[in-house]
Amino acid sequence: MSKFEEQAKQMVETLNLKCAPMAARFSAKNEEIGDASKKLSVCDAFEVVRRDDVVICLSKKNCTCPGGRHFTGLEPMPLESLATAVSGKGHKVYASKKVALTSIKKQPQPIERGNFLCLGPLRKFKVSPDIVFLFVTPAQADRILGLVSFKGAEPFMYYPASSICSTITNVLAKGRPEINLISFFERKRGNWSTNELIIALPFKDFETAVKNIPNSGYGAA
Repeated sequence: MSKFEEQAKQMVETLNLKCAPMAARFSAKNEEIGDASKKLSVCDAFEVVRRDDVVICLSKKNCTCPGGRHFTGLEPMPLESLATAVSGKGHKVYASKKVALTSIKKQPQPIERGNFLCLGPLRKFKVSPDIVFLFVTPAQADRILGLVSFKGAEPFMYYPASSICSTITNVLAKGRPEINLISFFERKRGNWSTNELIIALPFKDFETAVKNIPNSGYGAA
């Protein structure tokens, strides 16, 4: 059993997770040998990975969502264009383009980290991923964050109206865990339980959480 497979198993068994941990890794090449043929949005790629237990690799060529390409850093767009998209018909996340732009400028901005973003089950990764995603209930989210902070933690900021793909930007920019409530639009589109959240962790924090399971009251102590 690989190191990543053992870590995933410990987290699933401790918290009684219904879905195994998913991971993401940026690379210059398709190093995880994932499927790069499917044309998908980022949120649809999450659903395919969860449903089919496969590794999907996205690039600016096969990621179909401009917002997804932006927030993953595969192809950042001008902030004014992003503000227009999230304040216009179809989303109407903000009251106006001006309000949207003001809010977006206060949030972490994506940077280019590689030509490919590989998403897949953690246990299938060959090298350390950048982020681990856990699909949890509020009670399970509380336990995960408790495990991460067992030996101390700093507060982290939550950004309202966050999409799944924007969480990738936020976690890498902050270097801290993030709770994603799964946006109204993504819930309408995907097969998400109304009680389901996403906890996104830098890989180092995921390893910390697993290491603390035996000793923390949020784990098995």
